[in-house]
Amino acid sequence: MLSAIEEDIVFGVMPPHARLVEDRLIERFGTKRHLVREVFARLEDLGLVVRIPNRGAVVAELTPDEVRAIYEVREMLETGAAHRTRLPAPLSITDEMSRVQEKHSLAVEEENFRAVFRHNIDFHRIQYSACDNLYLVQSIHEYARKAHLIRAVKYADKAHMHRVVSQHWVIIEAMRGSDNDLLARLVREHMPGSPEEYIRNYEIRHGSRS
Repeated sequence: MLSAIEEDIVFGVMPPHARLVEDRLIERFGTKRHLVREVFARLEDLGLVVRIPNRGAVVAELTPDEVRAIYEVREMLETGAAHRTRLPAPLSITDEMSRVQEKHSLAVEEENFRAVFRHNIDFHRIQYSACDNLYLVQSIHEYARKAHLIRAVKYADKAHMHRVVSQHWVIIEAMRGSDNDLLARLVREHMPGSPEEYIRNYEIRHGSRS
């Protein structure tokens, strides 16, 4: 249920400021009210939902300043993990990354955006499993999920998505090598694009700059 609602928010089925109606979700998923409320709490923790008095849970809209802050933290966390990854990474990890990337590449070609979304999450989950600091890895996954709303705006950009595919393959090769500085640079280069596009769309909707 959490993943399904999360994807609906990410892909605009539930747009910013839309209200999440408990009764509809109970009927949709055949579940209990307390479980729906637990999902709302988790979505709030991820920054995807906010609670508003007398309205309940509504889909959040990140401001440009929040977007920049999230990506600033992501860069620090993920480049830090790249430096802490013992290279070359185990073959079990790089081989599994390759298997997932084959699926991700196919989903990009087929423009199956929900599959792209899921395979991208799997790819980076496996990538950062090579880092030996569990708390750092947990923080990376938390902030990556906070960025879901931001990244999705570029999914329809074919040039961007093909660049992402190429970057994933290069990251795999770097993890088979021994240069942590190279891996950290590739991780940093993998991030730009989506925040700027999200901010442009935000400014179009609101007619202002922040």
